[in-house]
Amino acid sequence: SVRFDSNVDRNLPWSFRPEQSRDTVSIGARDMMIFVAKNMSDRPITGTATFNVTPSQAGAYFSKIQCFCFTQQTLQPGQQVRMPVVYFVDPKILDDPDARDVQEITLSYTFYPVDEAGTGS
Repeated sequence: SVRFDSNVDRNLPWSFRPEQSRDTVSIGARDMMIFVAKNMSDRPITGTATFNVTPSQAGAYFSKIQCFCFTQQTLQPGQQVRMPVVYFVDPKILDDPDARDVQEITLSYTFYPVDEAGTGS
């Protein structure tokens, strides 16, 4: 199973969450999860997401094909967006003695504000 975790830096006035907190996936099959972000402020704000995959031995086998984390996201005041992540777990994980017994992988995102020139955010 894949567990989804979402965090927001304290300096970014957004709400951010996965539509589901966990998903059961087939090794090698593409799957998709939707994350929802909303700008809770009264001004446009640009954010960027970093990610982490745990346990670490599974990270090499977790591949994102499409992800909002590849580009910066600008949300207008009050705007809410649905952002997909398309991913798969590489079947080679089954050949790795350190990773083949992993039963749960956690994909965690943290959104941070982008320090735009002159804004000092």
